[in-house]
Amino acid sequence: MSISAFIPEPENEFERFFNVPVATEAFFQECWEPAVKALGLQWVPVFSSGIDITKEDLPAVLDELERLKQWAEQELSGERRGQILVRIERLAAELPKALERDGAVVFIG
Repeated sequence: MSISAFIPEPENEFERFFNVPVATEAFFQECWEPAVKALGLQWVPVFSSGIDITKEDLPAVLDELERLKQWAEQELSGERRGQILVRIERLAAELPKALERDGAVVFIG
């Protein structure tokens, strides 16, 4: 299985096609969860079981993604580092676009 971000109730074409891959379950456990524990994150660990994100949640989620990115830059190397950084950066860039509409919800899980 894999974790991705999508809009469960899309209202336009952009929202219908919005889909951002986050990680496979195995990669999430291997690379994301150690950072979650080390940093004491609250939002990111729920990605594996699933969570709705709204515009109000966005600052806290983006803050955690930035902290996760900094951790990965210091603690990981090689392909694992590159893979997690690409996914974090894309998610952080795309979430604000997906939450522009009032009432929009992005599900990550």
